[in-house]
Amino acid sequence: MSIPEIDPGDRGPEATQDVASALRAITLPSIEPFGTDSPALEGLPAYVPAPFQSPSQEPRSRLSVARTVYDSAVAALGAMKCLEDGVAACKAALVAQLMGAAAVEGQSMSLDPWQAGICESSAHSELALTLCIPERTAATLAHHSTELFNNHPLAFAQLQAGALSARHAWIIVDEVATLLETPGITAAQTAAFEQRLLQLAPGSSAASFAPKARRTRESLHPATISTRSKAAHAARSMTLAPGKDGMSWLTLHVPSLAAEGIWVKCTRTARALKNRPRAGGDLGRDLGGDLASGALAGDTENRTLTQLRVDVAAALLLGQPPLPGFGAEDSASITGASSTPPGSQARPSGYAHGLVDGIDENASQEYLDQLAALQANLPVADPPLPEATVLITVPFLGALGITHEPAELVGSEACSGPVSLHIARKLLINAGSFLRVLTDPATGEPLGLHPERYQLREADKAVLRALVGGCYFPGCPNPVMDTETDHLLAYGNGGQTLLENLRPACKRHHALRHYKDDKNRHGICRSIDDPDRHNIRLRGWTPTVDCGGSVDWVAPSGRKHRTRRKDHQRPCYPTWLEKLLNPSAPPAVAQETAHGTSQPAASGTNTESNASPLEQLLVSYVKKHNH
Repeated sequence: MSIPEIDPGDRGPEATQDVASALRAITLPSIEPFGTDSPALEGLPAYVPAPFQSPSQEPRSRLSVARTVYDSAVAALGAMKCLEDGVAACKAALVAQLMGAAAVEGQSMSLDPWQAGICESSAHSELALTLCIPERTAATLAHHSTELFNNHPLAFAQLQAGALSARHAWIIVDEVATLLETPGITAAQTAAFEQRLLQLAPGSSAASFAPKARRTRESLHPATISTRSKAAHAARSMTLAPGKDGMSWLTLHVPSLAAEGIWVKCTRTARALKNRPRAGGDLGRDLGGDLASGALAGDTENRTLTQLRVDVAAALLLGQPPLPGFGAEDSASITGASSTPPGSQARPSGYAHGLVDGIDENASQEYLDQLAALQANLPVADPPLPEATVLITVPFLGALGITHEPAELVGSEACSGPVSLHIARKLLINAGSFLRVLTDPATGEPLGLHPERYQLREADKAVLRALVGGCYFPGCPNPVMDTETDHLLAYGNGGQTLLENLRPACKRHHALRHYKDDKNRHGICRSIDDPDRHNIRLRGWTPTVDCGGSVDWVAPSGRKHRTRRKDHQRPCYPTWLEKLLNPSAPPAVAQETAHGTSQPAASGTNTESNASPLEQLLVSYVKKHNH
């Protein structure tokens, strides 16, 4: 049960309010456009060839005006660079102040270590929403800003003066932190190293300064190389970012030896598949595609090596063989083996100079070969599809082929998106079970669950995730399958288990929402063991729902942050149903049948009387709810 939230209002200190007012009062000059049609050039000659003693004596011309504007813009950009660096220093100081205030608040409330971590995470979340950046970026910004402002006064002063940028300052903070992790480093050595970096930073870009700083650290203190390698290994990760047209980027950040091994494995397997002869009768079944007449003429793989390589990686990660019939013995036969044909000159084995086993690749020729295969009506296999649990909503009429509504990959705003019906139907063929969600045929709104229950069945949870789309905290990128169920109005306070009162929340933001309940990590109220905590009220995050169904999160500072509501699209109807819904349409217009063919409407006939009972029921329902 949630403790009633106290509106924090505006409790910031006067000094912070003065800073905010001063920043809002800053006005920047208005910059006028300048080009060949600028009014300042009207009536002026292109240039004046007459001799003159100094540029100040040059007569006005289009050339002289353009040079003056150019020089003025360069000078203004230099001043803007110093201003941006000073703003970055002010921003770092404010972020450090924010994190310091959160730490003092947690200490004053006698929070346990777990609660203190939630309090810090809450500050990161508010920082992320205020600056419109990802929460992980906000956490990094908080760390860098706190370290810079509290422990690196010289670097902060140079940033404030515009001598270096924020990126230079973050590089200095990271390199000094690496040095401090090395055993035996003294304070004098650290100060000397930071001073050396401050001398290298001015006049260089951040991209060129980073390797300079690293080489300086490694040359002065070689023992830090091992420390840096351990830190890099600890930072290995896998990231998922959305692409376009139903594609996404899956990135692995792994040690170089592992990356090269993965590349060699996928390349060798792709070459084995491309050069593997197959009987014509098994080709279509192996590739999983429909073959047209004459398609059995080819018995080689028509995907390019680049396509095969990524398909092999996807199949291996999905726990599938690269192709049906390609078993473990085939994979074992190419592991660690060079792809050197028998009788040819020996090539280096493994990855070297950008090549696998010394074999050069010609992506352009492979692309042309694939085009030739397509022109010859030869099959090209589709990429592998997952057998793991992935939520995809498929319109019923679209699955039957009556409409062309795309399916939808369920997830956060960053990872969700449309999926072609071609792919969706393939997933439906291999699906072991379905979850039926009843929606209003006119509005697309989902119908209700069971309000008398508190705990939801797993099927109901999956339905809720599919309908909402992901964690309902603003900007949360966590996968939809990694969420828990949260009651907007607590069940103990009368909140019912209805779709409008339920939202999926990731574990982090679910804990953030209930932080104000003053419970330990096991969910037990601390006031049970410490009665004095009955009078403590923690400032937390509270979601509220407006009349339109949108969720506003009230932050500890009192600011409101809105979660974008997932709009339910109205169903797409076939042409024949649209004609029945609008009988005033001209009778001569051709109408589409349920099977996708078009036929002219007979003049003077009642189209509704010729409809099937199902069609009449759909028309009656939609008309009733549209009016």
